[in-house]
Amino acid sequence: MTVETTRGTSIASPDSRKLEYRIYSDLSEIMGISHQWDCLLAASRFNRAFGSWEWYLASCRIQTSLVPYLVIGTLGSDMTCILPLAIDPRNCVATFPHLENDYNDILVRGDDPAQAASLLKYAMSRENTCRRMILSKLKPDSTCAQAAVLLDSSSNIVCHARDTKLYRYIKLPSTFDDYLASRGKLFRRNIRRALRNDGRGGLVIRELCPADFNPFELPEVFIQLVLDRHDDKCVFRHTHAQSFAREVLPAVFRKGGMRVFAIFEKERIIAIDLYLDAANGLVAWNGGFLAEMERWSPGTALIAFAVRQAIASGLHELDFGEGDEAYKESWSNSSYLVRELSFTAT
Repeated sequence: MTVETTRGTSIASPDSRKLEYRIYSDLSEIMGISHQWDCLLAASRFNRAFGSWEWYLASCRIQTSLVPYLVIGTLGSDMTCILPLAIDPRNCVATFPHLENDYNDILVRGDDPAQAASLLKYAMSRENTCRRMILSKLKPDSTCAQAAVLLDSSSNIVCHARDTKLYRYIKLPSTFDDYLASRGKLFRRNIRRALRNDGRGGLVIRELCPADFNPFELPEVFIQLVLDRHDDKCVFRHTHAQSFAREVLPAVFRKGGMRVFAIFEKERIIAIDLYLDAANGLVAWNGGFLAEMERWSPGTALIAFAVRQAIASGLHELDFGEGDEAYKESWSNSSYLVRELSFTAT
């Protein structure tokens, strides 16, 4: 176990108290702060699944060549920011270790990029082992991106930024009919046909809730359907990816960080889509269906159902995340570029 504690001076922040910093590199010690992590995540604007300690710990356990490098900032007894990294001991480069995710970021209570900038500065200070950070999969409005702007020449940190990938999403209107009206005639016809199909042959589409569906059954259902749907290149054919799903999905689903939409044939689930909860909407993560059911267009029906549910919940976005699949372009009405920031200590 390694825990380092330092009291430091923050970059100008609305709170006049000084941040205290700690670096954790032992997974059992990190488990000890899981409750505080949960509280901070709930008060932040980051994705409830990608930002969870369960996602971080599972990723670190699988990638044994990396050493956890969890940098936290506290004000008094309150944990106010977390930078969840892992470091490669061969070159002292720190990265987000998260597997199978679409976004990364610093977790900050509320909206205070100054605290995040102070945490970045400490993570790369001379007394620590990290000499370089490569922070990838950052949204344009991420706390990391805002914090990087606040770093000045006195920090002895050089930052380089580059755009990496285009992500597509739906800006959700006030009603599902309004959304359909904004799309082409052929698209509307395909959606209506897919939704009609769900009323045939005993097919029913609905949202699963932890109260009526055992969270520990979710990974096995998901793995079966995603493997049946996709080819040999599917990452969940690998043992490590299946282990990751079995460890992470039940906890995230049970704690409300994930919404699960499924199509039933009587009591059997024949299709499933998993969406992750973000501050302003949902992020499409993964899904699959039985190959024998492809003629009913279950993928199309599930996306349409997710759009309806998101609008009914008062959400503003449905984000398709990483990937350039053609269907994402047909559903989307907006996009943005994801960024990578490289920090080097001089």
